[in-house]
Parts: sequence; C-alpha cells; structure tokens
Amino acid sequence: MFVPPMALPTSCLRSLVSTAALALLLAGSHLRAEEQPLLPTRDVDVSYQITRPDQPAIVERRRWLASERLVRADGPDKSTTLFDRDAHEITVLNPTNRTYLKLEGELRQPLDPEKGQELKRGGDSVVAGLHCTDWSWTVDVETHTVCLAPDGVMLRLVVDGKTVMQALAVKYDRQSAELFRVPRDYTPALAPGGGPGP
Repeated sequence: MFVPPMALPTSCLRSLVSTAALALLLAGSHLRAEEQPLLPTRDVDVSYQITRPDQPAIVERRRWLASERLVRADGPDKSTTLFDRDAHEITVLNPTNRTYLKLEGELRQPLDPEKGQELKRGGDSVVAGLHCTDWSWTVDVETHTVCLAPDGVMLRLVVDGKTVMQALAVKYDRQSAELFRVPRDYTPALAPGGGPGP
C-alpha cells in the first residue's frame, strides 16, 4: 500500500547558466528530496481512488495530524493502518476482533524518493479542485510522478504513465489526536508464530 508523500524540496541547479535571465527561468525546476518534507504542513482529510494492476479500484481515506507527522489510512474493508514516521512504526488495527499489530522498521515507502535524489518539476494541474505541481523521479526503471499542492498534500501519483492514486475529495480540518492512537479496548494481536506481535 502506498503511503501517501509528503513534501518536496527547493533546489540547486545542476549546471551553471551563463546569464542571470536564464537562471531565473530555470530556478526551481529541480529539487532535492531532503530539502522540503514530503508531508502535509496542516491537518487534512483526503479520499483517494487507488488503482492496482488487475484489481478493481478502491477508495481509501487518509488523514494527517501534521503537528505529529502521523497518518491514518482507512480502507474499504474497514481496515485501519496508523503510520508514525518519527517512531518508525506501523500499527494495523483489526476492528473485527479489536486487536492491533505493531510493525517496526524503516517507514520509507515506494512513493518516497531516496534522500538526495533529484526531483524534476513538471506541469501544473488541478485535482479535486486544488492546484498542484508535478514532481518526478526514477526508481530503478520506473518513473514516479506526484502532483503536490503547495502545502505538501499529494493529490495524484502516477507510475510509468499510469495513475495509481488520485484525490477525489480534500477537506482541511483539525484532526483529533485520538484518531491516530490505538483504542484503549484493543489488545495485541498474536504474531503468525503464535506469540505476541512485535
């Protein structure tokens, strides 16, 4: 599952230009992945249409608690996943049996560019009624392009010319921190081996 991006850079031009006028024309056409966070800068609630190869499209709701860099993803099957980038932790909530499973490790997603990777600026678009700018980079042989609003909200993800994720509705509103915590009445799920989850 892709996690949504979060923020993009401000850059250095790779080649020297001979005139100030040309420099002004080219400035901002390339960015570096560490220069600007790939996360929304304010709380937001976004519904995305997600399309995977050979599978029907689904709608997933994602909410961001910007001040704590937390993400909550709610799928069509009532599943919920919590992402804590600072703690490098993913928590999967199972509402059927009211359990949770914590997974630890590096949270870099396929959507995130490598640190230091150059991002190329593309055209501007309007998605879900909001303006955004395309930023592209290459992962192995795949070209990833995200359309980011000025505040870091990802409105569209395209991989090799195919739209994988696109915002249907965007609502800016303060998010309750409780939405991004494990409910108190949930218990740890058992790992596949029979023991408690990590």
